[in-house]
Amino acid sequence: MKRSIAFKYRSGGGASFERDLRGLRESQIYAASRETLNDPFEGRFDRSPLDAQFRALRTISAGLMGRVGESFEGVSAATEELLGFVDKSGVFSLSYNPLNELIWAHYGGSHQGYCIGYDLDRLVSFEPMHLHRIEVTYGNASPAFEMGEFVTGTSPVMVLNKLLGSKSLPWRYEEEVRIVATPAGLHEHDFRAVREVYFGLRCPEETRLAVMEALAGRGVTYKQVSSPYPSYVLNAVEIADAYASAPAYRSRVASIVTGAIDTTYLKPDLHQYAKYLQKAAEIVRREPYCEGIQNVDFSTSKSTPGNPVVYVQYLRGPNKWVTHHLTLRQIDEQYARLGLQDDDA
Repeated sequence: MKRSIAFKYRSGGGASFERDLRGLRESQIYAASRETLNDPFEGRFDRSPLDAQFRALRTISAGLMGRVGESFEGVSAATEELLGFVDKSGVFSLSYNPLNELIWAHYGGSHQGYCIGYDLDRLVSFEPMHLHRIEVTYGNASPAFEMGEFVTGTSPVMVLNKLLGSKSLPWRYEEEVRIVATPAGLHEHDFRAVREVYFGLRCPEETRLAVMEALAGRGVTYKQVSSPYPSYVLNAVEIADAYASAPAYRSRVASIVTGAIDTTYLKPDLHQYAKYLQKAAEIVRREPYCEGIQNVDFSTSKSTPGNPVVYVQYLRGPNKWVTHHLTLRQIDEQYARLGLQDDDA
């Protein structure tokens, strides 16, 4: 079963400290290009089987004319384009383990830094076309490709998984999972992806306060790493948020555009559920990234007889549309959780 939370270790000092705090404040991650990563073998693969197959087919196709030769050249060009896709992508590396002594020493500023726990699903869902989760596997040999993989419809994501999701066995202690982004560089994420922060054994008070201030109002849980004498074991205990009284981050109630909800043409069997359209809109307009409710209706693809599903479409930013789907039960639960009454709808 896939684990849901993974951790990014930060040094907590030096020239990168302000940059890292800015990333927290602005809800951004940085996906580094392959050539800048600390492992010189990133993206290495054994292409000898692939090259041998292409050489053989190139010899055969040299004497062929028309569509057969053109088809081969098309596969060859598409293969090289897919393999080159990795150079357009970047890597944001995380570990599943927030209490790894070696990782704290290597990436956590010799235990003076902190590590950020991200909800991986939320992290990738904000830019699903650009961010992909890759589970790292470890082995004694680099991965290999064969031509058949490309003929049968290899996708760019599969290539990324194979090339950037494989590392040698000495790296296994990192328990790594990766967010691979295309293109490389900065990418925005849902601020709610940051779930918790662990502070290292030697993390100074000013670093803790700076991190808490950067994440004020976001409901983040904080933990302090400790080690009971005389063992080598690391554990953690929850500590208070110094900015617990800060107002909720991005709290808003967006507008509902005129005509977004129209019950005029509802099917007869849906009239009894008409109030759920307004209730769903009231829920989603409080979504932190909602800039305005554009359309609310019953989903024809997700609804079943007696179990209607409401969809709410909202504008997140310029030319960025998001659709929420809610069952009637989810609407009732979330509506009550928000403290709303039926006459609010």
